[in-house]
Amino acid sequence: TQQAKTKYGMTGCERALLYRLAIETGFRVSELKSLKVKSFDLNSRIVSIEAGYAKNRYEAILPLKQETAAMLEEQLERKLPNGLPFRMPHKSNFAKMLRYDLKPTKIFEGEDLESIDFHCLRHTFGTMLAASGVHPKVAQDLMRHSDINLTMSRYTHTLRGQRTSAIDSLPDFGLPSAESNAAS
Repeated sequence: TQQAKTKYGMTGCERALLYRLAIETGFRVSELKSLKVKSFDLNSRIVSIEAGYAKNRYEAILPLKQETAAMLEEQLERKLPNGLPFRMPHKSNFAKMLRYDLKPTKIFEGEDLESIDFHCLRHTFGTMLAASGVHPKVAQDLMRHSDINLTMSRYTHTLRGQRTSAIDSLPDFGLPSAESNAAS
């Protein structure tokens, strides 16, 4: 996407950074659209959503990865504090824009690309938190859910290979272990 042409009013670099921000924060489209340059404190590596724009109506302050903060610094360096960090499309075009950028990757080859929407990036955020071993309570807090069941049941998904890895991590029950032989 970074090398892609301008589409939906955004350069490829802008779209790639927007997707990265969405995947690393779990922000919804409306929350992303509410951001201003002053929403970012890049020295502290945080981004804030005002309470009026958050779904739960509480201010949200989320940390940013160091690499993302550096990329945002370049994106925001010539913009005024009340300016918009991204030239974003109309909210109805977010899913179309994401599908446009996903199509050449062939990640969803054989699957229905039309079923992909921008909210999928929020699901990716939740799934990646779980796959990274983040404690469920921390994931719930980062996703700003009031119910842990929503975080764990709806927003985290099993990744390909995780089930096999889980089974492979079990001890070999078919062979006696060295400890049980020594105890005999």
